[in-house]
Amino acid sequence: MVDHSSALTIRLDVRSPTQAVGDAPLTGKGFVVKENIDVEGHVSTNGQPTWAATHAPAGMNAPVVDRLLAAGARLAGKAHMDEMAYSLLGANARYGTPVNPAAPDRHPGGSSSGSAVAVAAGLADFALGTDTAGSCRAPAAFCGIFGFRSSHGAISVNGVVPLAESLDVLGWFARDVDLLARVGDVLLPRDLSGDALDEAAILPEAFAQCDEETRAAMEPARAAVAQNFACREAALGEAFWTESLRHFRNLQAYEAWRAHGAWIAAAKPNFGPGVAGRFDYAATVTPAAKAEADAFRSAARARVAAMFGPKTLLVVPTTPFVSPLLTEGEEELDRKRYLMFRTFLFASFFGLPQISVPLSRPAGAPPLGISLIGPRWSDRRLIAAARGLAERL
Repeated sequence: MVDHSSALTIRLDVRSPTQAVGDAPLTGKGFVVKENIDVEGHVSTNGQPTWAATHAPAGMNAPVVDRLLAAGARLAGKAHMDEMAYSLLGANARYGTPVNPAAPDRHPGGSSSGSAVAVAAGLADFALGTDTAGSCRAPAAFCGIFGFRSSHGAISVNGVVPLAESLDVLGWFARDVDLLARVGDVLLPRDLSGDALDEAAILPEAFAQCDEETRAAMEPARAAVAQNFACREAALGEAFWTESLRHFRNLQAYEAWRAHGAWIAAAKPNFGPGVAGRFDYAATVTPAAKAEADAFRSAARARVAAMFGPKTLLVVPTTPFVSPLLTEGEEELDRKRYLMFRTFLFASFFGLPQISVPLSRPAGAPPLGISLIGPRWSDRRLIAAARGLAERL
């Protein structure tokens, strides 16, 4: 039997000292948090041993942790993550790879790998992660659970180690959508509108990335979407995706270097191969390239907003393929990481909420997910829409 406790870096039993048992929305629910989220008295290792050795224990909990404790939840531990949150597959060259409970021979997805594995394995009822470029959505799809990325700015990221400040958000995982929604009731602000999201815009350009297995698995899900929502198709064009990916990559890299470049120069950490290459690239991105990315995003926001009616959500595959095998080579993994950006970039670049809903799969088949993306500040309505879809799936 596989020991999934390797998903956790430390076990805890922390409860609110002021919360009476039984009178709060999350009473009886245990949760874990990703290693880049502060817990009082513990170093936020950021998935990197040199980082852990050069940083002091947190003096207080991140506000998001205190809010969950005040809602009656019990903090059960901290969870492994990819180095510096700068990866998508869940493999950490320094601390290893948490075992995917749904597909032990495959990657669990990252960078919130331990958080997803802890939920999928039943070590926690729900788990907090962070999401910059897919870090809650990839592990949710690969581990067969629900994963949510909030609107940028909806939840305070104080007490969270940054990667790219204009892209970073908090997210969480659960095995059922009702608990996912209960966590959202505690953490999320009210939506700007109370209207239900009842129209779906399908992005064929995102589905075109899928391999044959994934495309076939998505057909029942797309039929369920058509039963739940009024559907139409939307397109952005290949030039948009090419330009978006270039500018997104430069923006993320520039902000990552701004956050950590001085520490890297002083501490000289020994990164794993993929992370090392990303930070090497980040060091070369100029302020001019960052300014171009900002200008592109600002101009594109109007076009993106036009895709959303007041009650519209977008539908994309969470990932265009099942989780890669642990035995796949670095070149193939890099190719797949690049392909995943099309399904993750949209919400990340434009600060939108996204939820991954697990698909029903044959016994033994690796998990897959389908995603709903809402307008900014539609987080609660998006979770409600996902609940209706999940019931049909």
